[in-house]
Amino acid sequence: METETLIEAIKRGDKNAFESFIQRYHNELYYTALGIVRSEWDARDICQETFIKVFSSLNKLSDTSKLRAWMNKILINKCNDYFRYNKRITVTDYIEVEAFSEIENGEKIDLLRALMSLKEEIRMVLTLRYFQDLSLKEVASILDIPEGTVKSRISNGLKELRKLMKIGKEGGSNLYEL
Repeated sequence: METETLIEAIKRGDKNAFESFIQRYHNELYYTALGIVRSEWDARDICQETFIKVFSSLNKLSDTSKLRAWMNKILINKCNDYFRYNKRITVTDYIEVEAFSEIENGEKIDLLRALMSLKEEIRMVLTLRYFQDLSLKEVASILDIPEGTVKSRISNGLKELRKLMKIGKEGGSNLYEL
C-alpha cells in the first residue's frame, strides 16, 4: 500500500492500516533510537511514544513525501526528552547490541560499541545518516542545525571511529577498520 493511501486509511480509523504502518516503520525508528539512547528498553519506549505522537499529529502532516523526516524529528525530540529527564542517571558501559551485532559468520561487530562511545551529538548525526540513510539536508532539518555542522560532525565522527577501530584491531579485539 502506498504511504499516502496508508495514511488516509489510518485517518479513517482503519486498524489494519495502523498495524501495517507500524510494521513498515518500526524497525527503522527502533534502531535509530537504540543507536542514540543505548538501551533496548528505552529505545522501545521511545519508539512507542513516537508512534503515539505521530498518530495523534497525523492530520498536521501536509506533505506525505516528508513523512520519514517528520517521524525522525519526532523520534529525536523524544530521545532528547529522554536525556533531559535522565540526566541524573549514570550511564554504564553496558550496551545492548544483540539486535545490531550479528554478522553472517556469528562474530560480534564492535562498531556499535565504538559508536556508543562518541559524543551524543556526533552519534545522533551518524545514526541518522548511516542507519536511516537520510540525506545531509534531512539530517540538518531533523536536528535543526546547519548542513555544514552535519558534515563536520560526520567527518569528526568517522575520524574518531577509525581511530577507535584501529586501536581495537591492534589490541586484538574483533574491531574492523573503517
